[in-house]
Amino acid sequence: MGAGIAGLTVANALSHAGVECVVLEARDRVGGRLHTVDLGGSPVDLGGSWLHHPSGNPLSRFADLAGIERVPGDPMSSLAALDLPTGSWLTREEVERELTGDLGGFVSALAGLREDLGPTASAADGIEEFVTTRRLRGPELRRARQGLRANVEADAAGAAEQQSLEWLWTQDEYDDTYFGDLPRPGFGAIAQAMAAELDVRTRWRASHVEVTDEQVSVIDDSGRAETGSHLVVAVPLGVLKSGSLTFSPPLPLDRAQTVARLGFGRYEKVILRFPSPFWREAGWSHLVLFPSAPDDPATWIFDLDAFGAGPILACHVFHSATRHLAAAPAEMVRWATDQIAVALGAPCPEPIAVAVTSWADDPHARGAYTHVTVGASNADLDSLGTPVAGRLLFAGEHTQSARVGYADGAMTSGIREAKRLLGVPEVLLGPSS
Repeated sequence: MGAGIAGLTVANALSHAGVECVVLEARDRVGGRLHTVDLGGSPVDLGGSWLHHPSGNPLSRFADLAGIERVPGDPMSSLAALDLPTGSWLTREEVERELTGDLGGFVSALAGLREDLGPTASAADGIEEFVTTRRLRGPELRRARQGLRANVEADAAGAAEQQSLEWLWTQDEYDDTYFGDLPRPGFGAIAQAMAAELDVRTRWRASHVEVTDEQVSVIDDSGRAETGSHLVVAVPLGVLKSGSLTFSPPLPLDRAQTVARLGFGRYEKVILRFPSPFWREAGWSHLVLFPSAPDDPATWIFDLDAFGAGPILACHVFHSATRHLAAAPAEMVRWATDQIAVALGAPCPEPIAVAVTSWADDPHARGAYTHVTVGASNADLDSLGTPVAGRLLFAGEHTQSARVGYADGAMTSGIREAKRLLGVPEVLLGPSS
């Protein structure tokens, strides 16, 4: 249940093994939080964008099998940064010290911060302790907080105050290339290739699951039912937290408590297409904006033209700053163009096409992806990947700790459940059966 990358992976592996299965999807498309749209003739990703840490990544292997071209997507070498309150541009040395590499020493300091602050500390506590010991002042102190908050909230889609310092950035990495690759036709192409020839039933809005000793039934909001021997629940953690999907018998108390304990926050985008890449004439490409509000994370604006996608700027807005987006789409666009205007020192040209996300308001997502809250642990994530009552299985980025929040983590959870169902050590995946 769920045609995101986790559910599609399970079904793809079962199909290759000759096992009959169906995929029930509430939306009218596959992909879940991997969603590519056409913006004025160019594919843009409203959800996941990068194939992070691509070397050795199972998503890379699948993309190769499907013949999906990828391009390098690292913005760091041409990153510029503007401090909005002072109107000053950071020097290249300041960008490298505050935004790249070791994030100003914070990564190296994490072990000591965890020891000093203890297991109940939040990521925000760690940031504050770190910048205090650095003896920073004025704009540099503010930017250090904003830059670190942006990195923390971008990585785990939640307020820094809610994230556990103890479990911050403890995920595995396939290689050291964080930004990695961009699928040229968009991430949606990977989902579509995964879904090829599968029995995917869209607009199937499941509302209830019934488990008996003999079978599992899924009932939609109109009363239709599908029945099978097993069910893999591959819906986002946000949907489980919302209670919109109910279970009979109810999920065990410890499972329900774990779902409630983990976090699921916001990460939104305002994507703007223009007649031409005027920002290049202004002397910048990818841009970080340090805002006036001292507790806001920095905003990152990516120059998709630099990656061959046409004259498009993609503003990435992290959890604590998403309050600026709590308005009509036109107001969200104005908020973004007003910031771009400051960087230009002139009015921003009117975009000719726009796309604005609202994953938190999407009833089939309820947010972006998962984070470990203060009081929770990586073990909670792994526990969500264990079956219930033998016939009820779970998959998704939130059901494993190795790559929580990543699309490839969702994929590997799907591989795990396919192996469990088939009782085999390896499964076959491919773009068609």
